[in-house]
Formats: sequence, structure tokens, C-alpha cells
Amino acid sequence: MNKASAPGLDEPGYQRADRRRFLGWMGKVGVTTIGVVASLAATSKTAEAANWACCSLALPNTFCKTNSSAQYICPTGYTMKTWTCCSGSAPFQRRYACGECTKGSNCSTGPFICSAGWTVNANGC
Repeated sequence: MNKASAPGLDEPGYQRADRRRFLGWMGKVGVTTIGVVASLAATSKTAEAANWACCSLALPNTFCKTNSSAQYICPTGYTMKTWTCCSGSAPFQRRYACGECTKGSNCSTGPFICSAGWTVNANGC
């Protein structure tokens, strides 16, 4: 179909409703949808992201103080209980050390006062 045989194409304000226009509209809807989904995913991951690495710390936003040797220290009456975890998939795995200053007998028993975390092996588990 050429321009001469399609009446109205030269008229001002004429909008051609064709496949290209439809795909452009779909592209805008798609980008908006992806943005909304990404936003919801980010919101649902906020709690997970707030926790350090794979540690599942009791107090992920309260890190323990360090001494002059850059070692984590616990306040009087608390002891550091530690464990390790692995995160990522090969070849991008890392092993992390996790710790909690607690009055409990193990890393799962509180009360907790602060948390700690550091990389043990940046190149594998």
C-alpha cells in the first residue's frame, strides 16, 4: 500500500494505528511492568539484604565494636559465638565467618547485644 492510495495520511493529526505503534505501546507497558516487579522484589529483599552475607544474624544492623587489632570484641558479660557459612555458586563462592555476642551457651541462644561478620575465603567454600 503506498501513501497515495491511503486517504488521510497527509492530514494533520492523523495517527497510524499499525503494528509499530502497538509494539511501541507494548514496550512502554513492558518497561513499566519490569520496573514495578523490580521494585517489589527489592522491597521483599530488604530484610534479607540488611542481614550480612549468609549469616542470618540476630542483630544484622548492630555490629560489634573492634579493638585496635581490628578484632570484634564483646562487652563485659558477653562472649562471641561464631560459625561459618558459604554463599554464591561456583566459581563465585565465598566463605564467611559470622558471630554474635551473647550471654547464651551457643550462637543460637540469646540475649544478643551485637553481631559480627567477615570474609574467611573470598575464592571458595
